[in-house]
Amino acid sequence: MSTHLMTANDVSTPAELRSVRALTFDIIGTCTDWHSVVSARLQTHAPSNVASTSSPSGSDIASAVSAWASDFAHNWRSAFFKFLLELHERQQMMSGLEVYKVTLKQTMEKFQVNEQEWSDDVIDDLIKSWESASAWNDTAPGLRLLRKKFVLLGLTNGTTIVTINTNRRTGMEFDGIINSDIVGAYKPNPKMYQTAMKALEMGEGEVAMVAAHAYDLEAARKCGFKTVYIRRATEDMDIDDSAIAAGGFDLVVNEGGLVELARRLGCEV
Repeated sequence: MSTHLMTANDVSTPAELRSVRALTFDIIGTCTDWHSVVSARLQTHAPSNVASTSSPSGSDIASAVSAWASDFAHNWRSAFFKFLLELHERQQMMSGLEVYKVTLKQTMEKFQVNEQEWSDDVIDDLIKSWESASAWNDTAPGLRLLRKKFVLLGLTNGTTIVTINTNRRTGMEFDGIINSDIVGAYKPNPKMYQTAMKALEMGEGEVAMVAAHAYDLEAARKCGFKTVYIRRATEDMDIDDSAIAAGGFDLVVNEGGLVELARRLGCEV
């Protein structure tokens, strides 16, 4: 690929990443905070029994509803990941909307929320909340710094138009986006990573996958990608830091997000 952009070949950059010319990014969770908006929307639709099981004071009720919504959101997210893996194993494809709806129904059953409590309009509203995720504070400035030195490509299990709208709304700047609805597969399907590598016209070791999910990086590594793990408070909550450190990723950024990544890759911050 003909480009005037530099590689990460800088003395401050980890040796394993000095051949990298492009960065591909997971978006939901890595670049955006989905949890705040989804849990807030869940609070507005919390079943009546959530408040009734708490003590009568207003602060205690609000705390109970907030905790319930946060827990429900994380379980919904986990169900989403699990379902994508099942689709991958069965070599099947469903639309993102269908996946969100199926996994929401699964989570409702787990939390004993019946369908009489939540109408179709409520379910649609909850699914739509994912489209309003905000960028982490370090995302937009970090991408701007990294883009001076690297080609940046979004590589996400999302819908193209939703990703475009999110990028425009949050100020995230990528040189391109590859979404699962275009490829016809979800990560960790190798087709996603292979499509990105082909689109960039680059080879093994020239592209690094940036994600807050160990499974994503492990799959990318099998396709010849370098790997950068970004620790986010809402992601991989069941994996402790020692396991991440032992995961063999080329770089782990525990704090500072994408701005810190830019610094570690030799960008002027």
